Amino acid sequence: IFTLADLDSIRTNQINFDCYQNIHFELQNDINDSVTESIGGFCGYFHGKGHTIHLNLIDTDISNNNFISNLSGYMDSITLKGKFLADYCLYVDITETGVLSNIILDLEVIATRNVGLNPLRIGHNVQLLNMNNLGTIKNCINNSDINVSADLDTTSISTINLFSNTNHGKILNCINNGNINITTNFLNSIFAYIFSEQNYFSPEIPDGGYIGNCINNGGININGVPAYCEISVFSYVTVAGSIVNCINNGNIIAKKTDVCGVFAVDNASLISNCLNTGSLIGEEITGGIVGKQYVSNAHYIGLGVINCMNTGNISGNSEVGGIIGKFYYPSGITEVKNNLNLAKTSAYAIIGDTSNTFSQISGISNNYYDKQMVTQEATAIGDIPGVAEGKLTTQLIGTSPELQSMLGDGWSYAEGRYPIPLGLENDSMALVAATPVYLHFETEDDYNHVDSVTRDFTVGLENSVVWNETYGRVSFDDEYASLLSLGYENLVVSLGDYQKEVYINILDTETSIIEESITENGIIYPNPANDYINIKLNGISTDKLEICDITGKVLLSQTIINDYQQIQIRDLKRGMYFLKIYDKNQNIKTLKFVKN
Repeated sequence: IFTLADLDSIRTNQINFDCYQNIHFELQNDINDSVTESIGGFCGYFHGKGHTIHLNLIDTDISNNNFISNLSGYMDSITLKGKFLADYCLYVDITETGVLSNIILDLEVIATRNVGLNPLRIGHNVQLLNMNNLGTIKNCINNSDINVSADLDTTSISTINLFSNTNHGKILNCINNGNINITTNFLNSIFAYIFSEQNYFSPEIPDGGYIGNCINNGGININGVPAYCEISVFSYVTVAGSIVNCINNGNIIAKKTDVCGVFAVDNASLISNCLNTGSLIGEEITGGIVGKQYVSNAHYIGLGVINCMNTGNISGNSEVGGIIGKFYYPSGITEVKNNLNLAKTSAYAIIGDTSNTFSQISGISNNYYDKQMVTQEATAIGDIPGVAEGKLTTQLIGTSPELQSMLGDGWSYAEGRYPIPLGLENDSMALVAATPVYLHFETEDDYNHVDSVTRDFTVGLENSVVWNETYGRVSFDDEYASLLSLGYENLVVSLGDYQKEVYINILDTETSIIEESITENGIIYPNPANDYINIKLNGISTDKLEICDITGKVLLSQTIINDYQQIQIRDLKRGMYFLKIYDKNQNIKTLKFVKN
């Protein structure tokens, strides 16, 4: 295929649709003339070879406003650019034999208002890639944003999803980089999902209802206060299917959301070995992994949320949990186990449900949070040993048998980092998310946490990560972090283009500074200092002193005359420095001080 006319020939031969079976087409170059109507069904093999097809699909007749109406063949390696009126889908139906692979969407998506016969469905119905998937969607990337301005004067319902409206098949190794931005008001109901609105297992499709190894980098932003709102990155409802080894890095900002869960709004399936690093701002039922977790129906026994990790801040005003927002039908069996939360919430670290569910539900066990990173308790009735409880950072790091017995064999363990859900351990964002901050502790009951930092601390350096501060209240020297001043600080750890932020509140620096300023042979004061430091040497046999910055560069060197020295530091830049004292044999004593 070289031209638009060649592509059109597939459509004009629809009467002989079956003749394409087992026939291979290859796209030899970009098609810059725009496709303006549906090609129809396709059951052969179409190899795009990385070329681009330009679309101008803006027909208000939705039956004609798609690229492929029925895919029962194989299509791969195409970039789709141009305009698309997203009232239907690019690929409407993908049958059990259909495979869509390595498709890249770089489209200007036009969201149109649906004025169909059902007045309850008036609103925006944005379906981008696929309506009904019974086959396989794999290795596809969406870079297209969706921007919707809901009706300002009419009661309406707007539904937005990017990959598949109903997934009975498989969505594998797909990436979303596009954002969903919705402006709404009190007349509108909003439902927004990225990978699938409905993820269902059907017995006639083995291993179907499966979303695996997918990554979301896009955000969902709801501007305004809707009448009702449900939001999820991965799925609205997932029933007897699976979401496995998936990562969300995108933020959800939806302050008046009724139900919000990163991997599912309503979950009656298996969500396992998934990672959320994005922040979530919801309202009512809000979960870092799942909004509502179903319980009690025998059809769902053995399913739940297992081996998942949250490192994104989760906030709302009602039932908010770092893992689960709320249980639905709160009696019976579900599996919520071996999960880990490392970030703050506005309510509870693990489960946000405020009802007394734990005496009625079996299958909840071994869920943990880092109590030095998370200041909330596990549940509304506190920490529950063996069910949901907090641990010190050091208890959640490394490869110890104790840690592995806590979380089980569904995790990847390594020295110098938190466990990572098994299967995600080579992902750069997962490695950043698992990089620790080791705040000071004395005992399990006497420790610094992110809202009360009073002592210098250390940070993880595994995987060649780089640490920086935002406001100048902390100074880094390799893994050592010194407190410089009081107030909030944002610690940023980076690995290439990936980063994690850790907010801390420094309440005291005196203890740290005194300990770093005194050895058995010397004292520096004042510390911190503005113009001068005084050095008292307590009778040590000394020869000279040096002041170095944190890189080791010598900024000042002078001979020591007596046990008391005063040194002018007015011209030094603000930060941490080292004073090195040499004796007659060139042995070194090092003291640390801070220039304000």
